[in-house]
Parts: sequence; C-alpha cells; structure tokens
Amino acid sequence: MNKIEAMKAFCFTADYLNFSQAAKEMNISATMVSRYVKQLEQELGCLLLKRNTRKVFLTEAGMQYRNHVKPILKKLALIDDQMTQFKSDPSGELNISTTAEFGGQYLAPLIALYRAKYPQVKLNIRMDNAPIDLFDDKTDLAFRVAPSLTSASYIAQKVCQSRLSLWASPDYLEQFGSPSCLADLHQHQLLFFAHSLRKEQWLFIEDGVRKLVKYNWAWSSNSGKLLNEAAAEGQGIIQAPSYSVARYLQNKSLIEVLPQYALNNLQISAMYPHRYELSTRVKTFVELAKSYFVEHPIP
Repeated sequence: MNKIEAMKAFCFTADYLNFSQAAKEMNISATMVSRYVKQLEQELGCLLLKRNTRKVFLTEAGMQYRNHVKPILKKLALIDDQMTQFKSDPSGELNISTTAEFGGQYLAPLIALYRAKYPQVKLNIRMDNAPIDLFDDKTDLAFRVAPSLTSASYIAQKVCQSRLSLWASPDYLEQFGSPSCLADLHQHQLLFFAHSLRKEQWLFIEDGVRKLVKYNWAWSSNSGKLLNEAAAEGQGIIQAPSYSVARYLQNKSLIEVLPQYALNNLQISAMYPHRYELSTRVKTFVELAKSYFVEHPIP
C-alpha cells in the first residue's frame, strides 16, 4: 500500500463523502479509492468510513484521523510546491558577502561568467571585512578567508587557497634590518589587520605546528588595502594573504619576510547556512566558483 496515496484517498472521500468524486480528484478509479481506504482501515485496525448503497459516513475515528492527516498532506503539498523552483534554472536574488580584498580583486570575472550562464539570478554583492551573521536573512552566501572553518551551524566549501605570510618593503628592511626569527618581530613596526578571525594574533607554522603570537602593534586597520599601501611605503611589516599583495610583489615594492613560518594552505571558503543547502542559486554559484578557481588559481 502507498500510505500517502491511501491517506489522500481517505481525505478526499471524507471531504466529499463520495468515492466517485474522490476518484476524479485523484484521477484514479472509484474502485481504487475504495481499495486504498480499506487497506488503510486494515492497517489502522479501525473503521474510518461507514458505507451503504447510497451514502458514505464518517466514523468518530475517521473524523479524528482526517483532522490529523489533512494538515500533514497540506504540508507535504507545500514542500513539493517549494521544491519545484529547484527543478529549473535558478532565479531570484542571491545575496553574497565577501571580503574587500578578495572580492574586489578576484570576483568580477566570476560574476560575469555566472550572469552569462544564469541571467535570471539577480546578484547583490556586499564587500565588508567585518564579521557577519550568516543567519541574517540578507546573506545567502559568504566568501571568507581563514586557515580553517569548522562549524556544525553552516556549510563551508573550499573554493581556492592562498599563502599567509609576512611582507615588508625593501626600504623598510634596509633601514630596520630583516628579522631572522619570530622573536625578532618584537623589535619591529608591525601593522595589524583588524577584524581578523584570529583576533589580536598573527598565525605562523613552526616545525609543522600552528602557532599564534600576539605583538604590540604599531597601528591597525580593518582595510587590507590601506595596510598594503602603508607597508609598501616602508611603514612596517604586515601579515597578509599572497593574493592580497600580488600587485606589490610584481613591482617589488613588497617582499616576503620569514617565509619559513608562512601558512601555505590559507583556505578561501564559500560558506552558507544549512537552510540553503538545496538552493540552486547558492549551489550553482559555489560550483562555478570552485571550477573557475581551478582554472584561474589565485596567488
């Protein structure tokens, strides 16, 4: 017995008190409706309907069963209706949050590809280095940079990776000297990127082990671009992803400091709440991002 179909047959019969009318609603025979109801009664062990040659009556058990079952069937119908949107090409709004440095430098070509492939989706891109609430209704998908992202409250998929290291200008190092170990950094001008997931610490790899160290910062900012510019001008040492300083490395206004302590697998993840797991808007953007960055890896 198909339990859901049997429940539908019973409810239609209970509503119309007529097997033939219930059969029309379900587009099956009246005999099949009667069979469904009988199978349901046998399984439940009680009589739901009384029949005679002219009329159908609900029993007390039938009335209670209908009151319980109808809301369930309505809920199932609503779920089926909501899921139909995922059978076709995605449409509607997709609200994306990304950090300013990553989004500003690397998302524009990806956005162009996505819009060409899924023109019915309206993209709203917000760039902000501050922490966000992933469960805010205005955020469907977030790209965030971190060594690791583990939480049962959201899904995080790696889309690409970079290198987290220290950078300074040749002029700064010539004037103040190059540090040879982490302890030497205490004697230098250090510029800190605020709103970091690591809070007031820099992250290093020492002998294969992650190490967090807090220093006395010369000054801090929530703008990676500002810190990059300041370091390139010789104001101090920064810690930043290599993709963020790629332009400065090309023109040699920044060089790497203490590369032996760099984190080589800084992960950039696409993050979204579990409620968006089946959203085609989110799914298609994440999948396109993953394939795009395989073909166009960031520094």
